[in-house]
Formats: sequence, C-alpha cells, structure tokens
Amino acid sequence: MTQWTVLYRKEMLEMARNYKILWIPIVFILLGVMQPVSSYYMPEILDTFGGLPEGTILEMPVPTGGEVLMAVLSNYGMLGVLILVLSAMGVVSAERQSGAAGMVMIKPVPYSSYILSKWAGLLTITLLSLFIGYAASWYYTKILIETVAVGQVFQSAAIYSIWLIFVVTLTLFFSTVMKGNASAAFLTILVAFGLSTVTSFLEKYMKWSPAAMTEHTGQVLLSGELDSSFLPALITTIAIIIVILISSIQIFKQKELLK
Repeated sequence: MTQWTVLYRKEMLEMARNYKILWIPIVFILLGVMQPVSSYYMPEILDTFGGLPEGTILEMPVPTGGEVLMAVLSNYGMLGVLILVLSAMGVVSAERQSGAAGMVMIKPVPYSSYILSKWAGLLTITLLSLFIGYAASWYYTKILIETVAVGQVFQSAAIYSIWLIFVVTLTLFFSTVMKGNASAAFLTILVAFGLSTVTSFLEKYMKWSPAAMTEHTGQVLLSGELDSSFLPALITTIAIIIVILISSIQIFKQKELLK
C-alpha cells in the first residue's frame, strides 16, 4: 500500500468521524430537492401566504425542466460553494496549527503525497455530494415538472463539477498559504465569487474563465449543445488547477522547512 493511499484513507476516515461524508451530501440533496418542489408549488404558496386579495387568479408559467435544474446549480453556486469552502478551510492549516502535519511528515512522507491526498479527499466529498444532490433534483424535476434527458443531466453535472473542483483546489491552496482557517475561507470565497462576478459582467473577454463553466451548464440544459468557447475554458481551468496544486505543494514544503 502506497503512502498516498494510506493518507487518502486517513482523510476519508476523518470525514467519516466528523460526519462530513454524511451531512454535506444531505445538504446538497436538500438544496437540490427544494428547487423543483418550490417551483411546482409556488402558486399555492403565494396564494396561501402572499396576502393577495380574495378572488385573485394567479397564473404563473411553469418553468421547464432545464430551467429548474439551472436554478439548482445556481443554488449550489452560492450555498453549496459556501458549505464546501467552510468544511474544507482547515484541511491543511488546522493540521499545521495542531502539529498533526509535522507528525505525518516525520515518516517521511513526500510533500506531494500529503497535499494530493488532501485534494483527493476534497474531490471525493465534493463530487459525491454534487452527483447525489443533482440526481435527487433531477428525479423530483421529472416527477413534478418534466423530464430532462439523462445525457444532458450528466453532461451538465460533469461540466459544473469542474467549477467545484476549481473552488476546492483554491480552498486547499489558501489553507496551505494561510495560518488561520477563517482567512483561508475568506480569501477563497472572495476569489471565487469575485471571479464569477467579473466573468458575468465581462463575459465577452472572460470566456476562458473557470467561472464560465457555470454558463456552459446552462447551455447544455437549455439547448443540449456547447459553443466553441467551452474547450478553451476547459483547458484553461485544468491548467490553472494544476498550477494551483503545484504551488500548494511547493508552499507547503517551504512552510514545513521553516518549522
């Protein structure tokens, strides 16, 4: 058994002990299910709690299945990202503070194995939560609204997962750089939401941006097609993720050598 495998199993065991492997997917399921349910029952909700005059007839257009799933991914882009960042903010910094990282590195363990095992653990919980939650939202959308082709659902989830992988990689990087958990979370959220905002306002010039992945998921859900800007954005995002990982390893190595 390789050192990386041992470290990865340690990460997954730690997630099981603090119930992250349970509660994060449950939160994603709830976020996913709430959207189709609220979309379907919105007229009744407004009629009951909206304070409308008696006799008012409220006609609201029922959203398409693709629009509902787009709204689900939008929820993941806000609350889902926030939950992932807060749950991962101490992945490296907390172990450095407690001295656990130093004890692991005495073995000795390659710095790359340590960082990449952390990254793999974060990816496991992120992708598990996304696909389980998104599958639940698709199921309820199919029952309450209309069916969406499985191919489109899977493709949109795969594309959106690239954005979430970028976010958790960024979290790992700032957790390696910063001493405090809160500062790592703050910087990750600042960069992620800042990049999303800039990309939405300067869409013409930011087609390469990792945040553009969220736009491509909408294209797949609504039209079933991707435009020509998807491939450059995909290549750029993967390249940035690799650079961030390499930088995290090098920075962690320097910080450990200073201790």
